[in-house]
Amino acid sequence: MKNHWSIFFAAVLLTILATASVAQESTTIFFDNNGVETGVTTPGATSFSFRGSNWSGGIVATEGSPPLYASGAWSYEVPNGPATVTFDNPVMDVNFFYVHGNGFAAGTATAMASNGAVLDTVDSNIVTTFGDQDNFVTFNTSEPIASIEFSAGVIDNFSFSPFSDAQPFDFQLAEGAWLNPDTDGEGILFDFGPTLDLLFGAWFTFTIDPVAPVDPPEIEVGFDGQRWMTALMTLEGNVASGPLRARQGGAFDMPPTDIESSMDVGEITIEFLDCDLAQVDYIIDSAGGISGSFNIQPLEQVVNPNGFSCSLDGTPTAN
Repeated sequence: MKNHWSIFFAAVLLTILATASVAQESTTIFFDNNGVETGVTTPGATSFSFRGSNWSGGIVATEGSPPLYASGAWSYEVPNGPATVTFDNPVMDVNFFYVHGNGFAAGTATAMASNGAVLDTVDSNIVTTFGDQDNFVTFNTSEPIASIEFSAGVIDNFSFSPFSDAQPFDFQLAEGAWLNPDTDGEGILFDFGPTLDLLFGAWFTFTIDPVAPVDPPEIEVGFDGQRWMTALMTLEGNVASGPLRARQGGAFDMPPTDIESSMDVGEITIEFLDCDLAQVDYIIDSAGGISGSFNIQPLEQVVNPNGFSCSLDGTPTAN
């Protein structure tokens, strides 16, 4: 039984890690009309959109001069006046290859906030050699960037990351059992993996179909209406999110069988509003789609509301 569950959770972990590694990567535009850019950064394109960035005013072109490029032989040129990139959502960590020379005038790139305020400027570098790391520039700002204007120059290998305004949360404070106070025992059990920066959750719930009352009342342990799902969630700021997985084909307190399986059934997002309150939002794809939202609180707070308190900068303490 132990080996059976070890294989199951290992498979879930590998799946989520693969997804997390993609989700956390920044976007880099190579302007080469290759791979994911095929049909977007086409030769001669003056305006295009790619992964939330919208470009205009320049041109995707090649001059056959290696010092003008950081990869391949294509770049985004700004030969005749300003070019602009705007973002559907603000970004951070903007880094790119920026040069002038070989017929291109020196330029300045200006990063601006959503209200038009100038956040920082960087100047292009004189061409040296292909992909010279000294010719990469980075904006020095802690504020989110809504748009960038280039007065001139040549741009290549343009990288950016999504901005999140969520405040960081110490997910070690989430460990343990959390309950929905509006139900009689439904909740989520959390286990935080600090070396992986992932949060595991086991959600204990029940079918939406009512069970016929029994007189005298009794609880039928292991009956079909009992449900539990798991989620291995990636973390950003104070939010944990990931796919919901469910198992089927098992029987209560019985060895595994060949018909058992696990599968993704939806998505779950948990926003930790404080060390004693979180909001759960979920979407389950089956049965035509089920979605909802509810709050959860630490088990200790639910059973001992007058004696429990906690702080975001320390461990829970008694009143």
